[in-house]
Amino acid sequence: MTIEWVIIPAAGLGKRMRHVNPSLPKEMLPVGRWPVIHYSLKEALRAGIHKVALIISKRKEILRAYIEDPSVRRRFLEDPSEEETIQQLKVSFLYQSEPLGEADAIALAEDVVSGDAFGVVYPDNLHLPRQEALKTLVEAYSKTGTDVIGLMEVTKEVSYAVGNAGRVDIKPLRDELYEIKSVLPKGEGHFRLRFPKELRTCGFSIVERDIFDYIRRAREMVREGELTDVPVRMLMLQQKRLLGCRLPGRVFDVGNPTGYNHCVEYIQSWS
Repeated sequence: MTIEWVIIPAAGLGKRMRHVNPSLPKEMLPVGRWPVIHYSLKEALRAGIHKVALIISKRKEILRAYIEDPSVRRRFLEDPSEEETIQQLKVSFLYQSEPLGEADAIALAEDVVSGDAFGVVYPDNLHLPRQEALKTLVEAYSKTGTDVIGLMEVTKEVSYAVGNAGRVDIKPLRDELYEIKSVLPKGEGHFRLRFPKELRTCGFSIVERDIFDYIRRAREMVREGELTDVPVRMLMLQQKRLLGCRLPGRVFDVGNPTGYNHCVEYIQSWS
């Protein structure tokens, strides 16, 4: 089962990150020697995937310029060897006219992506040190043939830097695989642990094409405002199996200022 495409929804407003740098979208903020979006592109390539559907908005043309214009890229990419990552990818750009949520953005790619399944990467989640979260999930999907979502471990020491979303009830299976029994709504503030160590979903997944049908059904239920992945996954669990796969390494939530600073400090500690 070959995965040919990755969808990256990157059209959100990113209001929480504006005071970090009001002139740049969060996807272009520097983390180490690369901007945030580069980590998502690297995820695709490390998973052996060369086709990317990048959903942006007119406010975020800088993302398109970064990929298409080497002179722009040189302003943000401090590691020249990473030019190869961009050159090996075929990126299709899609535009979300209003910030209606990540599920709404994913739906825009229905007529672009091909194959029975594809990857989804939320660009404000960084897998360190090797950007191999998606590769891990591709391997899990090839063994199970079932939609699989990345799981990250949250402890008391790091919970302050993780948004209060992604909470799930799970049942252990084997080899770092879990069956997702229920998906819980997003809350406010940082992640509040139910256990000393809790696994939550993060922004990496392999999903089958029927997700587009579930998104349409979820939109009928959530007629106004943002359509997140939570109601979509709730619907899916009524009719099919969803797996979670515990990811090696660490996943950082850089979509909030605390998580972003935590990730930057982590990378700086390497040098």
